[in-house]
Amino acid sequence: MKKKNKIDFNSLYLISNIGYAGITPIVIGFFLGRLIDKKVGTEGVFIIIFIILGSVAGILNMYRIADKYSKRK
Repeated sequence: MKKKNKIDFNSLYLISNIGYAGITPIVIGFFLGRLIDKKVGTEGVFIIIFIILGSVAGILNMYRIADKYSKRK
């Protein structure tokens, strides 16, 4: 008899991997932007720039992971 509520660990790994790949560049961009803003003396300019760059990098990371996973199946 098959269990109906069996967890598919490959899917769970994929979801968590995509989540981390999307969030990590944004968080790193925020802290890097804040560090540069403190050093230069600006008020949030570099935070915004690096959050946008981190968002683009996160979207690219998520796309690459999803593309690699779709080619595997």
